Amino acid sequence: MKKNIIMSARLASLLSLFCCFGFCMMLSGCKEEIDDSNFTIKTEQTLADYMAASPNLSCIKAIFDRVKLGSGSKASSLTSVLSARGNYTVFAPTNAAVVAYVQAQTGSSDVNSLPYELAELVAKSCIIDNGNNEAYETADFPQNNESFALSNLNDRRLTSLFANDEFTINGNAKVVQENIDLSNGMMHVVSTVIAPSNDLLPDLIKQAPNMKIISRLIQETGWAAKMQQYVDLSYENDNTNLAAAGTTKRFASFDFPYMDKKAVGYTAFVEPDEVYKNEWGVDILTNAEGEIENWDDVLQIIKTKCDGIYGAVSADVAADLTNEDNPVNRFVAYHLLKGNMASDEFVHHYNEAGYSFGKDKLAPQTTNLPVDVWDYYTTMGKHRGLLKLTQLANESRICADGEAGGFYLNRISEYRNGIPFDDVPTEETDYKEVSTEANAPGINGINIKINLSNNAIVEVDESGNQKTADNNALNGFYYPIDHILVYDNETRRLLASERMRIDLVTMLPELFDNDIRGMKVRYFPNNYFENIKVNSSVTQIYYLQEGRVAHNGAWKDYQGDEFLFSGKYDFVLKLPPVPQKGNYEIRMGFSMNELRGMFQAYIGESPDNTQPVSLPIDLREQVSQIPGQPWVDDATASSVAEIMENDRNLRNQNYMKGPQYIYTCGETTTIRNATPTYPALRRILGIFELDPEKTYYLRFKSVMESSETQFQVDYFELVPTSVITDPTNPEDIW
Repeated sequence: MKKNIIMSARLASLLSLFCCFGFCMMLSGCKEEIDDSNFTIKTEQTLADYMAASPNLSCIKAIFDRVKLGSGSKASSLTSVLSARGNYTVFAPTNAAVVAYVQAQTGSSDVNSLPYELAELVAKSCIIDNGNNEAYETADFPQNNESFALSNLNDRRLTSLFANDEFTINGNAKVVQENIDLSNGMMHVVSTVIAPSNDLLPDLIKQAPNMKIISRLIQETGWAAKMQQYVDLSYENDNTNLAAAGTTKRFASFDFPYMDKKAVGYTAFVEPDEVYKNEWGVDILTNAEGEIENWDDVLQIIKTKCDGIYGAVSADVAADLTNEDNPVNRFVAYHLLKGNMASDEFVHHYNEAGYSFGKDKLAPQTTNLPVDVWDYYTTMGKHRGLLKLTQLANESRICADGEAGGFYLNRISEYRNGIPFDDVPTEETDYKEVSTEANAPGINGINIKINLSNNAIVEVDESGNQKTADNNALNGFYYPIDHILVYDNETRRLLASERMRIDLVTMLPELFDNDIRGMKVRYFPNNYFENIKVNSSVTQIYYLQEGRVAHNGAWKDYQGDEFLFSGKYDFVLKLPPVPQKGNYEIRMGFSMNELRGMFQAYIGESPDNTQPVSLPIDLREQVSQIPGQPWVDDATASSVAEIMENDRNLRNQNYMKGPQYIYTCGETTTIRNATPTYPALRRILGIFELDPEKTYYLRFKSVMESSETQFQVDYFELVPTSVITDPTNPEDIW
């Protein structure tokens, strides 16, 4: 794999440094013969050179000749862009694939008959600009229908599946020739044109032949109408870069790019019709157009089930499916998330226990997974719910279906979570799953498997090739699930039986909509996030990812990223809902250092009316400044009992060590015992009675005069007090 001097395609289009290649070719110029002499590639050949010398790629080259990157008279053709320096991954369809697509769209065999909008869709869909990263070879491809980390030139995420010794891109395009290594990137020849749907998410679900029930429910409850947005047109970009957060000491030569767009999207977890039939006895009858003929009977069964889960309501609410108090509406809303999440964004792999990100920290590997990884998300609607997404480890406990490494909703497990002592690993301290709460089909919402693609057959062509349903919409993804997803009392009880560690990233769906999580560093204007209300106009908001800024190495952040708030900051964060009414301890995770500041925390049921929590907290403290100096490295203890006693002493000062589960980035040391001078800690904000039907807000306000200080926050923990005080199963250190 080569490293090249990088000039992005976008910059190239602005500077117009490239000359245009060729002319738009008619079908008569698209030759199907394959020239074997071209398979031995000279290293000086560019992607454009290779296509020009390959008769079997003349049709896609004709489209690249025609499509411009950028706008205006000086915009460069994609052929010109692919003749320049850079790192591009190109999935080039064969002539036969292009002709088949053009004929299906226009009825003509003339490549130039393809409308420009569709030509642009085809051209930009098959190119990924890898920027400063190496272009993708097949060894870098996701293998389980997960998405590539980087978007294509249409800002869409492509998926990859490895099965039967071949890769399939985006569901239908098989890689027929791979790893053509060229001077400015990597070429892969595919059997089918890659053109993700431009339909919105509700419409794409409606098109799936096996999603008729959930699609109709999404339409009739009004959620389809509420998921029509894909870009926030009110957002204005001032196209600036800002200097580093609060002080130039740490990031002296680094600028944080300002957000240049605000995309909007959604994610849906949806049951195929067969699941409703098997678990709720819902059997549909369809007419010749594929529409449900017995909808009234179907809806009555679903209403009865939802009434049993969410409770009876008044007659007027029961009659109005669009009312967000309606039980059917609540059932549908629990399937929906704000945030356009490709599957590789469900969780983020970076520094969980035992994990190594591989050869490139900017593109962490997702195949060698030593422990389960999870995150929590807030579902849509008036009655917000909490949804847990887990990816299993490679060597997880044998599941009912024998699969490890899969994704699950609301998986509640027990782990081998003992306290390591004397650096001697044992079977009780490797954090492997040992048991899991079972799903009761159609009754609770626990342990539901996520399928990353919909394999329902949409059509079969004359050659017998099958086209499967697309789950990648313009404004989101949908994912089939194997059981009915409900938020009943048992689901709530089980979610409330464990410590909920919630990364701040998952509270902010805008990060998923705009492909930021783990991929970019950014400065955000004060009105960018729906769940952050800024009270002080001088508040500065930054997102950082280890490996992507000037200062790298030994970060102690959960999943390798963090948020910094600088200036005379004053902001309010909307918290996720708790699953069940009760007392919860709220903790915040952070790393201390001399550049931080001091803040006051507040809590309340309104962003405009919060009450102080304890005394101001100083993030500049060294462990020696904590009263009684209770932070003690586990390595100095003579027994597990002494480790536990040290933890109690630290807790008495409203602090806890960072979790054993999190490693120092790029190292094999847990943050629990890393860098004792300025450690990673959890601050206990207090114990509060919380109600799942209420919304709570945390306010953080600087108490210092200086505008050169930082407030750093990484994650929060919502911990039922029953987890803390259970004498038979005390809270673990993980």
